[in-house]
Amino acid sequence: MGDEPDRLEVVIEVDCGARRSGAPPEAAGDLALAARKRGLVPVGVFTYPGHGGADQDARRRAAQDQEATLTAAVRGLEAVGVTAEVVSAGSTPTLEFSTSGVITEIRPGEYVFGDLNNARLGSCTEDQIALFVAGTVVSDWVPGQVILDVGNKALSKEGSPEIGYGGIAGTTAVLSKVNEYHGFLPLPDGEFRPGVGSVVPVVPNHVCPVVLGFEELIVTDSTGTSLERWPVDARGFLN
Repeated sequence: MGDEPDRLEVVIEVDCGARRSGAPPEAAGDLALAARKRGLVPVGVFTYPGHGGADQDARRRAAQDQEATLTAAVRGLEAVGVTAEVVSAGSTPTLEFSTSGVITEIRPGEYVFGDLNNARLGSCTEDQIALFVAGTVVSDWVPGQVILDVGNKALSKEGSPEIGYGGIAGTTAVLSKVNEYHGFLPLPDGEFRPGVGSVVPVVPNHVCPVVLGFEELIVTDSTGTSLERWPVDARGFLN
């Protein structure tokens, strides 16, 4: 508890519709009192609107659910004499609609880099995506297809045959299949034709597991010139 055990602060999680974790918002006040009895200091509430990832309408509805839930939870804290200093919301899909005055902070993780899932939702545009996996063409003997040296260990396996398992920046090409270390890339008619040894920028569907799959990120300018390297501090700590 550190040097000040009487100042161990806690933030109460409430569920706003994702049905993953968190208490009902009407229970926030009782939980704050229970925390106080245990010597903790309740300072606010947080939630995660994980049910906003289907489409544009779902994003908006989830943000509305989030606002209503946090407002109710804050009122519950106030009813037992607790001031909500922290009212924490997520996420990247709902960020655009999280404009309520009750919110004091937003936790949009994927927002840092963007990804194809968020581009499909309208949470970002494809030209705003800032993280790519460098894939090298290792085989082109099958007509109309090349094989890249990036598979589900680099990209994760989030996706489907319908949307693919990652795309190639600046093109309509998508990976139709991934093994552990290989990605299958059909080449649309009239599109680019990368040869063996070519390096292409692969855009992930979901950026979060991709970041944790690497020891470091290489930062480049718009020409591809390497500027610096960022270590991934969380690598290996979330297994």
